[in-house]
Amino acid sequence: MTTLPNPHPVIEMIVSVEFDPFEDSIRIVGERRLAEDAAFAVAFEDRGGVQRRGLIGLCGHEGQWRRRGGCMGSARTTRDTDVWMTSGGWGVPGRTEAAVFGGWVADPDAAAARAVDINGRVLDDQVHDGVAIFMYAEEFDLQYARLELLSAAGELLRSGPMT
Repeated sequence: MTTLPNPHPVIEMIVSVEFDPFEDSIRIVGERRLAEDAAFAVAFEDRGGVQRRGLIGLCGHEGQWRRRGGCMGSARTTRDTDVWMTSGGWGVPGRTEAAVFGGWVADPDAAAARAVDINGRVLDDQVHDGVAIFMYAEEFDLQYARLELLSAAGELLRSGPMT
């Protein structure tokens, strides 16, 4: 198995080329890995002054990182009924590569996030710096899934559609 280089410069290059940020504003806020797949939560300010938030995916291939997927949105004010401030994903579960869904949660008090699909399958993640990222290779039905945001004590703070 080939050792992959540090992926952060690749993420910064993708953001610089595709989104025209103020260079010193790019922050990699979180990451999640599953086998050779990786997803990175990225925050930055674009040259129009808009605070942007998104996920960028990479896949290890022959000792190098390659672009795998991504989604980007703007930071926005959330309502009490929102579970995400910005979110998105990519991939097809059940294939060899991992599927990804996540983003910035809408409740600043959330310490954990739980996704539950219509078949009762559960995905869990700890919320770090406002970010939850779910990576999975098994079947998971996002169309009817719900996201639950939990406090540090495990109390339900919010619940709503995953997508």
